[in-house]
This record gives sequence, structure tokens and C-alpha cells, in this order.
Amino acid sequence: MILCKLCLENFKRYVKFEIDFEEGLVGIIGKNGSGKSTIFEAILFALYGEFKDRGYKEIVRNANASTKDVVVVELLFEFDSIEYRVVREFRGKALTANAKLYKNGELITSGAKEVTASIIKLTKMNKEAFLHTLFASQKELTSLSNSKPEDRKRMIRKLLGLEKIDYIEKELIEKSRELKREISAFAEVLLSKEEKELKKEQIKQNLEAKKELNKASVIQGKELDSIKLKEIDIKKELEVFNKTKEQKQKLFGELELLKNSINSSLQNQSKLSKELEDLDNKQKEYKALEPIKQQYEELQQKLKEQTQLKEYHLKKEGLLKEQESLREQYKKIKKDLAQLEKECEGYEELSNKLKQINTYINQSKSTYQEIQTKEKEVNSKLFAEQRVINDTTAKIENIQALGRESSCPTCTRPLLEEYDNVINSLNGIIKHIQDEKITKLKLELKIVEESRKEWENSIQTQEKEQIELSNKNTLMLSKQKDLQELSIHLQTIEQKGKINNDELAKLEQYKYDENIHKALENSFNTLQPKYETLKSLETMLKRYINVKQELENTVKQVVSLNENYDKKEIDYKQIDYNEKNHQNKQKEFDEHIIKKDEKTAQLNKLNVDIATLEGEIKTVQASLDNDDKQLAKVQTKKDDLIDYDKIKISLSEFKTKLNSKVAPRISDIASSMYAQITKGKYQHIEVSNDFDFFIYDEGKKYPIERFSGGEIDLANLVLRIAISKTLNELSGSSQIGFLAFDEVFGSQDEARRMEILEAFHTIKEQYRQIFLISHEMEIKEMFERVVEL
Repeated sequence: MILCKLCLENFKRYVKFEIDFEEGLVGIIGKNGSGKSTIFEAILFALYGEFKDRGYKEIVRNANASTKDVVVVELLFEFDSIEYRVVREFRGKALTANAKLYKNGELITSGAKEVTASIIKLTKMNKEAFLHTLFASQKELTSLSNSKPEDRKRMIRKLLGLEKIDYIEKELIEKSRELKREISAFAEVLLSKEEKELKKEQIKQNLEAKKELNKASVIQGKELDSIKLKEIDIKKELEVFNKTKEQKQKLFGELELLKNSINSSLQNQSKLSKELEDLDNKQKEYKALEPIKQQYEELQQKLKEQTQLKEYHLKKEGLLKEQESLREQYKKIKKDLAQLEKECEGYEELSNKLKQINTYINQSKSTYQEIQTKEKEVNSKLFAEQRVINDTTAKIENIQALGRESSCPTCTRPLLEEYDNVINSLNGIIKHIQDEKITKLKLELKIVEESRKEWENSIQTQEKEQIELSNKNTLMLSKQKDLQELSIHLQTIEQKGKINNDELAKLEQYKYDENIHKALENSFNTLQPKYETLKSLETMLKRYINVKQELENTVKQVVSLNENYDKKEIDYKQIDYNEKNHQNKQKEFDEHIIKKDEKTAQLNKLNVDIATLEGEIKTVQASLDNDDKQLAKVQTKKDDLIDYDKIKISLSEFKTKLNSKVAPRISDIASSMYAQITKGKYQHIEVSNDFDFFIYDEGKKYPIERFSGGEIDLANLVLRIAISKTLNELSGSSQIGFLAFDEVFGSQDEARRMEILEAFHTIKEQYRQIFLISHEMEIKEMFERVVEL
């Protein structure tokens, strides 16, 4: 596997970044925080969708990117001479993941989990194996020799993936213990041989008892069936009695209902006859009052006409009064308008004057601010010069206090004969500042202060005038508004007066006489009670025809009901029903039911006893069946325990065989490289089965701690590379062609760095790409190729 190109977008510290990976020994150089390690985090992330030891959603997006910006990691690599491209994207606030894998430009897999699975299948390495095989840091290198034996052994076992076998062994031991506990627990609940025999005997006895009860149940069932057949015959006879009785009762009810209907119809006939007689009398009374109707309607129409004339009259009087009021308003508004027009004269002149004084005040304030700034500058200069005088005075006092043997405050040499000259020089400085600078600055400050006061007074005077003009302007604006409103109101009054005149002209044609109106009202009020009586009679007489028709119908109904009653009475008398015979048959039926219930209860008791025996048989049999099942489960767990023991033995043999291969292989690879790097000075590095390291010097074996720091660093380096190659071989990933080392130079001096670089140059033929990450800027000249961040 060879890395070709990495492209990042909004990934961690990179907004936009691309890097082409060269072959050979490549240095990736940059200061701390420049994003060196992020490049290899991105490679791991592109391949497996995860970081080294934490999740990604909280840190993957660039801090300056918004939730709308897409996070993209794209890696181009070559594997077995085939070009692959993997792209991972994260979108939205929730960072929804998506991934795609291309082979020679053609999409072959999509989906985050699917792409990760394809990468693992291709490289034959998961994330942990990839990290342990191809990446190493200075901390990991030094810990190979500096760690305690147990810690070193644990670290190398983790790199080799052996700790997973330890975990499986531990799990197997725990599972075996758990199975033994469960087998012991089962032994306590299983039935003994004696208990089984007793339960089988109990089942046999219950079956015999059940057989006897079944025989008795059959006899009782036959007797009950005989009783039920006789019950059916009696029941049929009872049904005939019941039907006859129901028929006779039904006819009796119908006769009673007809009798009530006849009585009700006769009462209604009497009532309708009386009502028809009353209506005949009312009809005579109505004919006597009928002439009043025409007279009443004529009076009603005349009253409506008088009411309309009265409305016109009242409206005319209202309009005349309103016209009088409008004339008064018109005169007053005309007078007020003349007064307001006179008061609003000179508004334009006042407005222009106010604008001028506003402009002048703004200009004056600007000049005043400039004078204030000038005053602050002069005060600042005075303060600075006074501070120089104070500092110089303090120096003089200090020198005088120390005497002629003191040092010069400027050059720090002893004063001696220069004492008086220094004192005089310092006094001269004070006098020069006092005479030449402070005097001039005070004079300048006085002029500036006077100018500031003059402008202050001028602005105050102008602001007073501005307030007066503003008040006058506001008052005049208010009067102009009143003038406009009065003009509109005058127009409204004129329009209203014109409309009223037109209305009055129309109303002149109508004349109203109040006396005529009152005379008509008196006549109407006198006639109205008679008219209301007439209307009441008219309403009553509308029922005359209906009542007459209803009376005729009622007479016919009474005749029909009487005929129907006679027929029903004949049918009722013809029904043959004997109440005493019915009661005797009912008594016989009730006694038979009691006998049947007694026989049913006896049969039910037999069935309950049979069911009880069956329940006991099932319970005992279930106990025996359950014991058989538990025995089967115990046997299964015993079989599992045997299998676990076999697996533990196999794993132990596998670990022994793996250790016997791994340690010698690491030793062979490391020895070959170390001899090449040290130019044959050291021929062999031994790795024990417990992963202790020894170096052979002139044929003798010594612990790695015996040698110098540079020799140990080189030994750690070749051991780490040997472990990587061994892991590569174990995983079957022979196509991995690069290594990456992070900060392997540490705080070593230049000679040590040269030795390490020389070691990498020695082994670079074995790998097409070796990447060294470092923050040491001065070593970048030592590399064939450099990527500077």
C-alpha cells in the first residue's frame, strides 16, 4: 500500500488542504500545532472512519465552519498496482456520515460501514492492526527498553494482538467456573431414584381410580339423558297451554282498549257538537259588526298621511334652527381666520433665522471642541516638561546626598572633579526648560483658555436666542395648523348650509294641521275596540268548517269501533283454556327439573373427581418430564465444559507456538537491520520469549541497558520496525509499503539525529515510503524530500 494524495475540507484545523505523498525518506516538518499529526489522523480517518482513541463528531468539523459546510476527507492510494480513492463526508448539524470507495475511478462501495469493511478486507488489517503496524512515536520507541519487564511485555503483546487471546482465555476460565456452579445447582433440584418410583406408582393408582369413576359417569349420563327426553315432552305440552293463555289475554286486552276508545270518541263527539253550536252564534255576531271593517281601514290610511306630514313639519323646523346655528358659526370662523392670518405673518423669515442660528451654533461648537483639544495638548506638554524638571531635581538631590564619590546618573562612572559640573549641568537643564519651554507654554495656555471662555459665552448667548426662536416657531406652526383646520371647517359649514336650503325648498309644499290630526286619532281610538272584536271573531270562525268535518268523522269512528268490539268479543268467548290443568302441568315440569338438576349435580361431581385425578396425574408426570429435561440440560452443560477445556488447551498450545515463532522472527529482522546500521559492529539482537532484549558484543550477550543512549535508540528503532514487519507477516498484508514515525528524534543532539537518519537511509530500500514527523525545523536539510507545514 502506497499513499498518493490527501485532500481535506473543513477537517479539524484545515479549511482547505492538499498534500501529494512522494516516495523515499520524507520529512514532514512544522511547529507544534501546525497540523503535522492531523495529516496521519486524517489518513486513519479516511480508511476506517475513526480516530486513534476517541470519537469524531465533537472535533471533526473545523471551528470556523458552519453547520451547512460539508466536512470532506479524501485519500488516494495504490494497492497491488491498483489505484483506490476513498472519500468520507459529513453533512448537517448532526454530522451525518457517508463514504464512497473507488477502484481505478469506478465506484465499488458506498456507505460508511460498508467502505470500512471493504478497506479491512483489502488490507487484511483492522484499525488497531493498521496503527500498530505502520505508526510509531518516540514514546513508544523509548518504552521498548525503558519500561519494566511486565509493562514492556504487555505493550508488545498488545502490538502483536496477543492480549485478545489472553482475554479469550480469561473469559473461558470464567465460563467454566460458571458452568461448574450451574451443574452443582442442578444436582440439588433433580429427583432421586426412590422419588421417581413413588411418583410412577402414584400415577398407576390414579389411573385405576379414574377408570372406576368413568364407569359410574357413563351410568349416570344415561339416566340423565332419559330424564331430559321426558322433560322435552312435558315442555311441549306446557308451550301449548302458554300459547292459549297468551292468546286469550291478548284478546282481552284488545277488548279493553276498544272499550276505552269508544268512550273517548263519545266524549269528543259531545265536545265538538257544543263547539259547533257556539260557532253558529259567533257567526251571527260577526255579520252584525262586518260594516266597521271598511270604516276602520279608511281612518288608518288617513292617520298614516297625517303622521308623514308631521314628520316633514318637524324636519323643517329642525333645519331652520340648524341654519341659524350655522350662520352664527360662519361669522365667528371668518373673524377667527382673519386674526390667525395676521398672527402667522413673518413665518418664513422666522424659520430662516432659526436655520441660520442652528448652523452658527454647530460651527461654534466645532471650533470650541478644537480649542478644548488644543488646551489638553498644551496642558499635556506642560505636565511632561514639569515631570522632566521634577526628575532632574530628584537627580540633583540624590547626587548631593551621595557626595562627590557618587556615580553619574547617566554614564554610571564616579563623578569626583566632575561633581560641580554635573550639578551645574542639571540645574542648567532645569533653567532652560523653565525659561524656554514652560513660560511659552503657560502663555500659550492662557491665550487658549481666554479663547475657550469667549467661545463658551458666545455659544450660551446663541443657544438662548435659539430657544426663543424655536418657541416662537413652534407657536406659529400650531397657529398655522389651527388656520388650516378652521378653513376646512368653514367649507364644511358652507356645504351644510347649501344642502339645508335645498331640503327646505322641497319641504315648502307640505302643510300640517295638528287639530285635524288629533280629531282623526280620537275617531280611530273609538272604533278600534270594535274592530279588534271583529278580527277575533274572524279568527274563531276559521275553525267552523274543520269542527264540522271533525264531528262527522267522530260519529263514523264510534260506529266502526262498536262493530269491531262485537267481533273481538265473539273470538274471546270461543277460546278453550283451563287454568287448573295448566297449573298442574307446570307443577309436574318443576318437579322434573329438580330431579334433572340432582342427577346433573351427581354427574358433575364425578367429572370433577375425574378432572382432579387427571390434574394429579399431569402434575406428577410433569415433574418426571421436567426432571428428564433438567438431566438433559445438565448433560449439555457438561458437554460445554468439556469443549471449553479443549479450547483452553488449544489456545495455550497456539500461544506457545506463536511465541516460539514471533520472538525469533523479531530477533532475525532486528539483528539484520542493526548489523547493517552499525556496519557490523553488533551482529545480533536477541528477543526472549518474555520479550527481554539482549545485544551481542564480540560474541557475548548483554542486556540492552548496558549500552550507550545512541546505541539503545537505534536498537529501539530496529526493534519497532521488526515488530511492524512481523505484524505485517502475521496479518498476511504483504502489500503495505510505508511506515510513519512521529517525533522519533526527541531531544537528541545532532550526532544522534544523524545516526537515526542514517539508520532510516539504510532500511529505506525495504519500504517505498518512510515518513518522519518532527517539529525540529533545523533537521529539514537532512531529508531527501520535505513537506513543510
